[in-house]
Amino acid sequence: MTAAIGFIVLQYVSPNQRAEEAALQVEEIARQIRQNHAQRIDYWGLNTQSVIDNNMLTNLSYDDGKLINALGKPVKIGSGENGDTVMPGERSFDVVYSGLSAGECVYLAAYHFEKPEELGLLKVTVISKDKRQSFTWGEEEFKLPVSRPEAKKICRNGSNVLWTIE
Repeated sequence: MTAAIGFIVLQYVSPNQRAEEAALQVEEIARQIRQNHAQRIDYWGLNTQSVIDNNMLTNLSYDDGKLINALGKPVKIGSGENGDTVMPGERSFDVVYSGLSAGECVYLAAYHFEKPEELGLLKVTVISKDKRQSFTWGEEEFKLPVSRPEAKKICRNGSNVLWTIE
């Protein structure tokens, strides 16, 4: 029993290779979408379906017409938690990982990207059943990068993490 508890704790606090890969996929998603929209002034019309239809993301798996990350979880792209279509004039988009376990949520929300300025990261939002919190650069209380203790306060099984990228 002690070994089982130790294994669960180790899985929770140590980097998991699939979670690491899923975090790095966020960088690749941002890079590919920004490259695809380089000739435009905004991200108008961007949503998950347009990404699929235009085969923009070769680094993700597809399952039954849905984008899937390295964790085997759905990926939504667009505006907001549901990946709605980005409207004219919007100069940012969201990458949403949904249905995460509490441990995956903590790992991804608190992931420190090597070069967040190159990623164009504006905000990280964590949404659980009973809480929603956004973290931004320069904020006094809820600032980026997200700390593991802050993420643990919000993340629950079934949580979503949104990265807002310009």
